[in-house]
Order: sequence, then structure tokens, then C-alpha cells
Amino acid sequence: MTFLSKWKVTVLLMADFNLFYQEYKPFISTFKETSHDSDNNFYLCTNESIEVINFDAIIENIYPDSNLRPKSFDTIYFDKTNNHIYLIEFKNQRKPDKQEIEEKLTAGKKEFDLLLSHLNISQKNYKFIFCLVYNKFIPKEERHKRGLFKSITFAFLNNYKDKGIVDDIFTEDVNFFSKQFKKKTTKDLQCSPSPL
Repeated sequence: MTFLSKWKVTVLLMADFNLFYQEYKPFISTFKETSHDSDNNFYLCTNESIEVINFDAIIENIYPDSNLRPKSFDTIYFDKTNNHIYLIEFKNQRKPDKQEIEEKLTAGKKEFDLLLSHLNISQKNYKFIFCLVYNKFIPKEERHKRGLFKSITFAFLNNYKDKGIVDDIFTEDVNFFSKQFKKKTTKDLQCSPSPL
């Protein structure tokens, strides 16, 4: 067998990320659905035009017993133009819990890695970007209920970039995330916080 034919066989054996979409088609969703805060009946993003994967729902399906279920991020968005995979966690709470966010990133990525491996999808072909998207806008009448995010730093997450768990990390409020999303993906993400 020549070197070239060996290379062709290897290439044929590796699947691409579209196989993940096919395998988990029942979990295709929208930013609106995956950003829903059921405790407060609030959507952090109202966009329904961009297709995403509800990763939380996949994990719930794999682990029906909530006591055995690992933490996971909310959403997966695949940008086919540059092979970037966005792992997105939406937060609409008074003060994000550092340990919970770390677990969502690490345990979620570990589960995602297992699913990719099971489908024979090579991770080296993709760039993984973890996004923590939070609700910064707080009306005056609500400020006594929820703390402002300006005093919170998410620098601790950069440690996971340094360790190679993800390739990049973004922590942005919803409105800024929408602008950055358009800049990086060229897709218009109408994403503004909205009550149910």
C-alpha cells in the first residue's frame, strides 16, 4: 500500500462534525430555547433563526437520573465557515457561582469529547470556544434582587485555555456577545434579554 493510499484510508475513517448533527438531530434547537431561564421565566436571547444544538438536553437524555448527571453547558453552535465550535453557557442569576461555571466547562467538555470520540470525529480539525454569556442589564427596580456583574471577574476561566481544554474563552454580556457573534460568524444574532 502506498503512502498516498494509506493517507486516503485514514481520511475516510475520520468523520466530520456534520455527523454529530445527524446523530443528535432531535436536539437541534434555537438560541431562544437554550437561553431560557426557567426559574425566572426569562430568555437571555430571543433569536430563533440560527440553528444550535441543545447540549443540556443531550446530557439529560444520556443521564436520566439527575443525581448521576454531570454538569454541562447549554448550547453548541458550529460555524462551518471556519470549523469553530462554540460551547455556550447562558447565565441569568445574581452572581454566577465560580465552581458551577468551572464544572459546566470541564465536565461538559469531557462529555462532549466522549461523544465526538464515539462518532470518530477528530478534534484536531476544530477550534473549541467556550462562551459565558450573562445578563448585564438590570432595571433599577430589580437591582436590590440581583447583583451587578461589573464587580465579577472571570479571569479564572483562562486557566482552562492554558491547559488546552478549550482553544479560547469569551465572557460577555448578552448585547456584546451578539455584536461579537456577528463579527466572528457574519451571522446576525438578534439577541437581547427578554421576559417570557
